[in-house]
Amino acid sequence: MESDEELVRRTLSEGSHHFGVLIQRYADYLFGLGMRLTSGNKELAEDISQQAFMRSFTYLKSFNSQKKFKHWLTGIAVNCYKDLIQKESQYLSLNIKDEPNYTPHLEGNTDFFNLIKPLNEDEKVLFTLKYVYEYQVNEIADLLNQKLGTVKSKLSRAVEKLT
Repeated sequence: MESDEELVRRTLSEGSHHFGVLIQRYADYLFGLGMRLTSGNKELAEDISQQAFMRSFTYLKSFNSQKKFKHWLTGIAVNCYKDLIQKESQYLSLNIKDEPNYTPHLEGNTDFFNLIKPLNEDEKVLFTLKYVYEYQVNEIADLLNQKLGTVKSKLSRAVEKLT
């Protein structure tokens, strides 16, 4: 099996068909991340996945092969999530009372979504990356382009909210 870095190199030198392997490799991962970040909103999770793959392909030349592709892709997906939430909040601020609300239909265990409900969007991202995907704090700081101390303090506040 070819490494992610080799597939990136081959995509850049031989053609975009090699990128399809990366999509297959990480589609479920990105969708799962999107589901967790959006509290089970399937449509938004699909949008996040698709946008992350499109952006990663667009900016593939900027990928640093010294880092893991999965981490780079995760950072892109988190940025896509933040962009989508920002756009959604612009429309939600209209405060139209007759519009139906989206309530996700979650099958199985909803404990995780109920657990993270009190967290704001930034805290959900940090909590999910740290405690679900088991990223180290320094990796999260690198992914999100934040200072290590900032990530630590935000994570600490998020955990306090949940206890």
